[in-house]
Amino acid sequence: MSTIRGGVEQSRERLVALVLLLQRAWHYGPLTQEEILNDLTVDEFPRSAKGPKKVRAYEGSSGTVRQKFERDKVRIRELGFDIETVERGEGAVGYRINPDSGYAPKIYFTPEEERVVRIALRLCGFGASGAFTVFNDVPASDGSLEISNYFTPVLRALHLRRAISFDYYSLSEGRRDVEPLVVDVFQGVTYLVARVVGSADIKGYRFTRMTSMPVVKPDRYEVDDETTARARAWRPEYTRAPELLEVVASTNVDYGELLAREYPRASRTVLGDNRVEVRISFESPRAALRFVLDCADRVRLLSPQSLRDELAVWLESVNRGVVPELDQIRFDPAPSPDVLGQTLQLLHAVYATEDGLRVSELAHRFSLAPDHVRLIMDRLVSLEPMANVTDGTSRFPAHVIKECDDWDDEAHDDSTYRADFSDLPSGSDDLSPLMWRDLFELNIALREASRIYSDPSILSAIDKIEATTHASVQVQMTNSETLLGEIRGAVDRGERVTILYTSGTDGAPRERTVEPRELRILNGHTYFRAFCTARDDWRTFRVDRVNAVLAVTGADVERPRDVVDHWLTQVGEEGIDVVVAVESSSRWIFEPLPGATWCTLADGRHAVRFRLSDEAFLDHLMLRAGAGAVVVTPQYATAGHELARRIGATN
Repeated sequence: MSTIRGGVEQSRERLVALVLLLQRAWHYGPLTQEEILNDLTVDEFPRSAKGPKKVRAYEGSSGTVRQKFERDKVRIRELGFDIETVERGEGAVGYRINPDSGYAPKIYFTPEEERVVRIALRLCGFGASGAFTVFNDVPASDGSLEISNYFTPVLRALHLRRAISFDYYSLSEGRRDVEPLVVDVFQGVTYLVARVVGSADIKGYRFTRMTSMPVVKPDRYEVDDETTARARAWRPEYTRAPELLEVVASTNVDYGELLAREYPRASRTVLGDNRVEVRISFESPRAALRFVLDCADRVRLLSPQSLRDELAVWLESVNRGVVPELDQIRFDPAPSPDVLGQTLQLLHAVYATEDGLRVSELAHRFSLAPDHVRLIMDRLVSLEPMANVTDGTSRFPAHVIKECDDWDDEAHDDSTYRADFSDLPSGSDDLSPLMWRDLFELNIALREASRIYSDPSILSAIDKIEATTHASVQVQMTNSETLLGEIRGAVDRGERVTILYTSGTDGAPRERTVEPRELRILNGHTYFRAFCTARDDWRTFRVDRVNAVLAVTGADVERPRDVVDHWLTQVGEEGIDVVVAVESSSRWIFEPLPGATWCTLADGRHAVRFRLSDEAFLDHLMLRAGAGAVVVTPQYATAGHELARRIGATN
């Protein structure tokens, strides 16, 4: 439960006052830095009396306050808002925020569409950092989508058909100037597919590798059908004219069935003695090698010989190289709370609820103490920045009013906060509670939900989002979840199922009796949480690793409560810290790990720290990383060595 800290709250009020004031300036005239620094006031915190004292938001020496002002502008831009600079004459420069740079157009969902939106966000969303709390009245669980504030300007650029510019980290660092065409999701990883400005080249850019907020440029562009088709056909292993590479491998019958479900175009030939030969075509040698590494020692690679040679070289490099001193690696401290983002989420939740929300409801949704909710929301009600030098607060765009059942005991009353848009300029549209990135989240979550639930409201909600954003979004669906319907039915009906299940490291399935209770999606795969009768505890399973459902019965035994709230990303939240040094070329393998933190080493490599709860997971991770990745944590110095040896012995 979040607590109240004086310095954080002082910063919160200053940031909120500044961002709302600059949005107001969009309609009523830009404000200069001097006007803001001299006249912007906030309530002193902590309060020394019942009526708080007004203090200047920016106090200190001239250099100090200007640095603070510049830092605040950066934090506002990091949420996706476009702070425009306007010449006011005689050398004066004014600032204003175009609200449309952050907020998406208003979308009116039907009650049925809102219902499926709530379901989709529970199934696959950003969690507490996204749109979940706008639509759901319970606290968010762990998020399964990659979250990025960079979605906001990119979707706006797609909507406007405008070029964007951003810094990007890859083998060649630098500025990228591109024309956005498609936002694509492959196995839970989000890419911007775009045309390089001034060329016909189509390239993909991972959002997690963008290192600066994309700037929407004034340059407009046109796109023909051929270019759009090329963009939609782009893949992480993209080649303009791919020459398919056929991989032939042998494995046991059970694992061969699992591969056939994962790769529908694969062919199988029975060899006898419980072995099958599997043939799968890939668009590039890199994709083929990744397939072999993911299969690890569960397959024997037969051909082509070029891939066998490449695999042999790769195995020699697993977790071998120069290991930096662990005590010389310094990770950045945990980031400070995003007080501006949190406050805007509270504000948007109120905007989206016609009857308003009570203190208790907001506290429950956002996991905040009631006093903390009152503190934040009361500031939004009573903000009066620069009231003495503007036309007062009648047009200040916080748009929140407070209703008390007991004004005499306001400090403990379960007050209601309600949106009031009566002060908007004449002809203005209703304010949207959603930012552009929220519409991206809704779009992807609904598309993922359509794999599990067949409901016309899902499709109509997607159509409304696409029509509003004019953005082209597509998701690479997992094709190997043939038993998803049966698992979902067991969840819905509270049943017990007996399954044949192949774990992430086993080559043969084992019989398990489980009671599935929740479905979630992460990185393109559907997982379910179930009580396992063999382990007498709660466990997480992946749907595409269920080989067969053997029996379905009623569950008539009361099970203990599942104490793991964030079970979907538990692999990154429990266990011990492990540090790995990686080259930039293999960084992408570690980027999706939940809770991973990064720093740059003196030799230019990168160090990543994450939590490990399963040593076998680290073995497979280092196998996939190959050359350029070494474990720094001494007790795991040989991680992956034995697995690489076993693979080499069978190939």
